[in-house]
Amino acid sequence: MPRFPPNVKLSAYVRGDYLFIEHMGGDSLEYEKVRVMVRIGDEEKDKPPLIERNDNGLWECGEYIRYFYNTTELVSVLVIDEKSNTILLEGNLRRGEVTWIGAIPPLLVSSLRTNSADEDLTCYALPQKGFDAKTYIYNWKKNGVSIFEVLMPFDIRSVNRAKDYSGNGHDGIIRGAIWTDQGKVGGAYRFDGSDDRIEIPLPDIFKDLNNNFTLSLWIRSDDISSNSTEIKTIVEIYIDGNNSLQIFQYNSSIQLGFKVDGDKKQALRSMELLDNQWYFVTIIWRSGNPYLYLNGSLQAFSGIRDYPEGNKSGIFIGQLSNGSHSFKGCVDEFYVYNYARSPQQVYQDYLDTRDGSSDHRTLKSSEARLGDAWSCTIIPNDSLEDGKPIESNVLIIEAYGGGS
Repeated sequence: MPRFPPNVKLSAYVRGDYLFIEHMGGDSLEYEKVRVMVRIGDEEKDKPPLIERNDNGLWECGEYIRYFYNTTELVSVLVIDEKSNTILLEGNLRRGEVTWIGAIPPLLVSSLRTNSADEDLTCYALPQKGFDAKTYIYNWKKNGVSIFEVLMPFDIRSVNRAKDYSGNGHDGIIRGAIWTDQGKVGGAYRFDGSDDRIEIPLPDIFKDLNNNFTLSLWIRSDDISSNSTEIKTIVEIYIDGNNSLQIFQYNSSIQLGFKVDGDKKQALRSMELLDNQWYFVTIIWRSGNPYLYLNGSLQAFSGIRDYPEGNKSGIFIGQLSNGSHSFKGCVDEFYVYNYARSPQQVYQDYLDTRDGSSDHRTLKSSEARLGDAWSCTIIPNDSLEDGKPIESNVLIIEAYGGGS
């Protein structure tokens, strides 16, 4: 144990309904020799027990203490190493203003903080000094590789390019669609129902429909209910004359049509929907079988079989690839994942985005396996430009170690 003074990094930060003080690296500390003084508002708090990974009485990296805190009262923190009479951490926090002091807090954590395979993972955004972020974009990575084929949040105001943040270079070409700051999360694109669309190069994952994938987006139609007899294409994925997928509106519903090896299938259909309402649409393609979800719930109604098709390879948002059957409304948060997400994750995706927030994103335990190394790149955005990307810590999924 070091005597004078310890070389240690501590972080105090607000997450959810708690204030955490965490050991972020450096020398171990004898917890009983550490004085912790926390005041929330006018109330002095007692020193809490240390939440340890190793039951040895030492405060080590990754171990923390916490206090219940669900107000906006000022929080004062002072941590002193009594052995060397050294101040280790000092400062004030307040929810919504200063949310952390000291070392940079962990950005990616598991729900019980033990990193086991039955825990959810949550990645938190970190505000940057000098950059007024309106939204945060999350590029999740497993074993260093993005889980996205296309990551297109539409948060940058642009008249010609829709940026893909996956790293795969699938930027979209904007043809007439108008950017709006009234998206579900940050910005979105509005389509006029005449000739607007966004064209995206066809990712390789669609070139073999034996591959698993997931597609999700938020949509708001101007006329899904009031113009229920006309087919309007929201997204077409046209591979070739024998293989394609299409999300379209018809009969007051969202429908998923698909053709595989020349066999055009009867569409899947959602429940009836309303004009000018945001809906979260997810398509899971698993082992050649499609599943349609609306607001995180499985939709299993039968749709029509006689729906039109385009004739040009690529992804087309807003109309068919041949320029017909144009959609009138808004599209936001267009994502393509390189695997079939679980139903639990689809519902979590809906919960994470339904209120327009982007301060955190959660990955359900159903997505992770023992030994996976998860991380996330967080990109702040102010609608005009991106801030500096922030790399999270790497979290490795471990076997459950037992204990209470």
